[in-house]
Amino acid sequence: MKTARVFKFIGFGVLGVGAMFFFVWLVMLLWNALVPELFSGPVLSYWQTAGIFLLSKILLSGFSGGGSKKHSDNRSKWRSKYQSKYHKMSGCCEEEESKSDTDPEVQPA
Repeated sequence: MKTARVFKFIGFGVLGVGAMFFFVWLVMLLWNALVPELFSGPVLSYWQTAGIFLLSKILLSGFSGGGSKKHSDNRSKWRSKYQSKYHKMSGCCEEEESKSDTDPEVQPA
């Protein structure tokens, strides 16, 4: 069973690397087809395109990976906020609504 997991992990790794090389090649083709004619820009080699791709990733998303703690905290706050709004709208939590009707401190949204 563990060997199947290892092969699956290796397979997804190879697939991911292959997809990255294909995506860089596709961006190179699009750049070389459009930019030199439209903007009189340079024709890029494969490795120049890979460098621009990496630079844009660093500049647009930073050095941290996709799952930083700051983003997950914001996501959980957003989720709890809208889940509570959904529950109030759907009427599944009637005891909370009746409590807010009798409580003078709670203002309706």
